[in-house]
Parts: sequence; structure tokens; C-alpha cells
Amino acid sequence: MPPPDRPHAGARRIADVALRSPAPRRARVHWPAPCAEPAVAALVVLFSSGDDLADDLVDEVIARVGAVVLTVSATHTVEAHAAASWAADHASELGADAARIALVGHGTGAALAERVAELAVDEGWPPLRHVALIWPHDDPAAALDGLTRALAPPHPHRPTRSA
Repeated sequence: MPPPDRPHAGARRIADVALRSPAPRRARVHWPAPCAEPAVAALVVLFSSGDDLADDLVDEVIARVGAVVLTVSATHTVEAHAAASWAADHASELGADAARIALVGHGTGAALAERVAELAVDEGWPPLRHVALIWPHDDPAAALDGLTRALAPPHPHRPTRSA
């Protein structure tokens, strides 16, 4: 991972976090820039096979969704599942909505995200809103379009006027 002081487009703050075993020891939280309308952000756990690609995906997710992004350098399903569970357990502390959690995986990270999503369904935890898998030959735009739709904040019901 690049040093935490490396600026990201659209990111307000970045911090390295130390997770307990069996989670990977390296993870980084990226918070979006504050918006004019106060809202709780969605939470995206990003598994990637390369730090440079992860940086580009983080920037894109923050730009599209305004989500808090936890980047994780896991190498095994047990680590990845522990990191996703930790993120769900600590969503509110991270400034994120525990009901709007998504996994994004790129390259070998896509295989991890897919398996963690299967475990989440089997175990009932963590609650996932969406899973975006980006394989090396894929254009990430389509996966990120689905992520954007899935993590859109709920709109308050507005009564309709009758004529």
C-alpha cells in the first residue's frame, strides 16, 4: 500500500488500521470529502490484487458513491471474511451505514469477495447490499454502475399531489 499521506482525488482522510488476526494485518480506510447535505455514507470493502489498481478503484468508488472504503490486502478467505465482518461490526464508528455494505473485488480480490459473499449468506453476517466482481479482462465501469445503484441512499417518500 502507498503511504497514507498520498492524496486521493475526492478523499478527505485516509488512515491505516491494524486488524486482529485472523484478519489481514494491513488495511486502510478512505473517507469521502464531506458533502453539503449530511448523510451517513455507504461502506465498501475493497479486495484488490494490486495497490495501484486499488487506488484507482477507491477514487472511482468515492467519486461515484461517496462511500467510506476499506481497502484490504487479504490473501485468504479467512482473512477476507474477518476483515468484512470487522468492517460491518465497526461501520458506525467509521461513519458508515451498516445497512449499506458492499464488497468489491478486483482480480484475485474478486475471488475473495465472491467467497466472502457466499459465507455472509450462509452465516447471515455481515449483511451485504451488493457484491461487485471485477475480473482482469473486465471494464470496471459496468460493475461500478451496479454498485452505484445498489448503494444509493434511500430517498424519503414524497407525497404526490393530486390535481
